[in-house]
Amino acid sequence: MNKFFKKLHLWVSVPFGIVITIICFTGALLVFESDIVALYNKDVLRVKPAGEPLPLTTLIARVEQGLADGVEMTGVVVSSDPAEAYKVNISRPSRTAVYVDQYTGEVKGKAGRLPFFNTVRRLHRWLMDTRPADGGIYWGKMIVGASTLAFVGILITGIVIWWPRNRKMLKNRLKIVMRKGQNRFWYDLHVAGGFYVALLLLAMALTGLTWSYEWYRDGFYSMFGEATTQTAKGKDGGRAVKSERIAVENGAVTMLSLPADTAAVQPDAVTAATVQTDAVTSATVQADAVTAATMLSAEEESEYYSWHKALEAVQAKYTSYKTITLTDGTASVALGGLGNQRANDKYSFNTSTGEITSSNLYADTPVRSKASGWVRTIHVGTWGGMVTKVLYFFAALLGATLPLTGYYFWIRRLYNKKKRKK
Repeated sequence: MNKFFKKLHLWVSVPFGIVITIICFTGALLVFESDIVALYNKDVLRVKPAGEPLPLTTLIARVEQGLADGVEMTGVVVSSDPAEAYKVNISRPSRTAVYVDQYTGEVKGKAGRLPFFNTVRRLHRWLMDTRPADGGIYWGKMIVGASTLAFVGILITGIVIWWPRNRKMLKNRLKIVMRKGQNRFWYDLHVAGGFYVALLLLAMALTGLTWSYEWYRDGFYSMFGEATTQTAKGKDGGRAVKSERIAVENGAVTMLSLPADTAAVQPDAVTAATVQTDAVTSATVQADAVTAATMLSAEEESEYYSWHKALEAVQAKYTSYKTITLTDGTASVALGGLGNQRANDKYSFNTSTGEITSSNLYADTPVRSKASGWVRTIHVGTWGGMVTKVLYFFAALLGATLPLTGYYFWIRRLYNKKKRKK
């Protein structure tokens, strides 16, 4: 049986080994992409805290002044880190953001993208291929998917082959010896090193397959429950929230409305007003003061005033969070910490007043909906913070060497066999 698994391990590795090396190596490079990009854009992303941040409406107005015609703001990301600039997402170009100093109102500009990582990502996911415009075969994606699927089989058969029969063999297969020559080192690196990183590589491969095959993705998520349509609009869905908003707004209008025939309702008050002409004259003189007292402030007149009020309301609910993302009518709170890095509490708010109208908390989200966030978090290795990112980096780097050392011993064996025949 062990001989069968050795042959299966070899003949699956030979055709897919080079692609697996590329996938693992590029994956290792992508582990610290966000950290490197943040360091590269430090002058734009970081600010010097100075007192309390300016109102959100003021900051948005500063950004609006510099936008080209036809470009709109689509959201604002507020970090809990006081030294991190506010991020304002804009509609064009796609996935572009402008950063603003929340203490001074200075628009710091856009964070520069590193073309290097764009190339690495295309190589990692599609082998630099592009999706055919005519809907033909997406060869790059197909080859990466097939290689990843093969990698799962290679890792499993590798564990079966590695499994020791006794304690002495176990001791030898856990060592990486560096003092007995090059061949022994490469062999130990392939056998013992491969075992040490096998579980992490399996986690990366099994989660990565969800982006390659729809059938695999459907089957994978079905393990966590039936498909459900999630919404952050409250228990009764978007219609209930819409009705709630209309009820709130209509309620405000009703409270401000007066009866059509006031004299008929309150004849005594009308008579008193007629008799007391001095009081009426005084009220007329103070009309400007009354008008000034009832006018909305400049901030309240802003169409983004509701964003400002919603931000205040959401911030008051949390002692700690990672970021709060505001869009039109929605506030999403990234909880941060360890674990699922896509864990979010979502709130809907009235687009006129900023009042919170409904919520969809992560703790109440079905397991299936949580699974998609966990898949990405496990795939990129951010679930344990910097510790797991370092482990993923070395695991992926070592994973890239496994096909190469395997090729080395396979070719060496063929050469020695041919030499013996001669």
